[in-house]
Amino acid sequence: MTEGATSRWWFGYDAQPQRVIFGPGRRREVAAEVDRLGAERAVLISGATTEIGDELAAVLDDRLAGRWDEFVQHVPVELAGRARQFVDERRADVVVTVGGGSATGLAKAIALTHRLPIVAVPTTYAGSEQTPIYGLTGGRDKQTGRDPIVQPVSVVYDTELTLVLPPEVTGPSAFNALAHSVEGIYAEGHNPVTTALALEAIGAIARSLPLVMERPDDLESRGELLYGAYLSGVVLGATSAGLHHKIAHVLGGTYDLVHADAHSVLLPHVVAFNAPALPAEFGRLATALGDPGGDPAVSLWELATASHVPTALAELKSQHEGVALSADDLAAVAQRVAAEAPPNPRPVDADGLLTLLEAAFAGRRPQS
Repeated sequence: MTEGATSRWWFGYDAQPQRVIFGPGRRREVAAEVDRLGAERAVLISGATTEIGDELAAVLDDRLAGRWDEFVQHVPVELAGRARQFVDERRADVVVTVGGGSATGLAKAIALTHRLPIVAVPTTYAGSEQTPIYGLTGGRDKQTGRDPIVQPVSVVYDTELTLVLPPEVTGPSAFNALAHSVEGIYAEGHNPVTTALALEAIGAIARSLPLVMERPDDLESRGELLYGAYLSGVVLGATSAGLHHKIAHVLGGTYDLVHADAHSVLLPHVVAFNAPALPAEFGRLATALGDPGGDPAVSLWELATASHVPTALAELKSQHEGVALSADDLAAVAQRVAAEAPPNPRPVDADGLLTLLEAAFAGRRPQS
């Protein structure tokens, strides 16, 4: 064994090169970001409201080579193929994306094959704009991978764009970001730098989310929530997805559940599952959540309940007719996740996962 390899202070950290600009109204600087790249023909992927898409198109002005308004979560392979053909036809040299994780995901699918830079303008808290992770879905299976080329080279965070998010989108999307940081505390590749970022992000989200849900037009609270989501994306991009994300991807790819909704349901239960193996780490997590010495699984469940986000898998609906998750499917999900599980601090087996999934399906209060 390499000397020092068991020490907490023995690690590597790759800082990803990226430009970030943050603040209300900064969407108006998107054209300048395109110019900074030396690009001249931008395809705009608009997954935001029509009004926001129209505004970004106007900001790009004569740099706009085309606009794509069709997107689907989990990025179907067929959709990616058509979008790539559109980019070819418009001779684009940059992709600008405005919207949530689905819009960013489609831009990444284009960058993966066409090696084009991405300028991202997030309108949710998904965090995809901060990672080299991409995902494509064929049939009922979702495949993910990592490639530095798909990570946006410039990200414009405009807090004003999140004001249009309704509560039923805001809460689950924030839990999506929260899951990135919670898992980043222990996921493969974590280190003291990413842990510091994760704890800062968790604190920011836990403080601001209840305020945003109570007062959706509170721009300052929206700013702190977006800041926490930004840091959470950095954490995910620098570490790796763990057990929590694996379960979410299996459920999303197979049963077409809304990705963010699955996070708010699963996160407390995965934390409860891993708590026995992470007493020190989850002690710091409890403090970041505002409950020193408490049970972080319960704190997360109570935050979800207070934020009026889904807390039971049984509540989640598939986005396609004829596809649904039932209690009878949980054993098969557990078997698949166990067979494909990433490294996890607590040993993973199908029986343990089935217990976790049954609790999540029923929406029971977790206990570490």
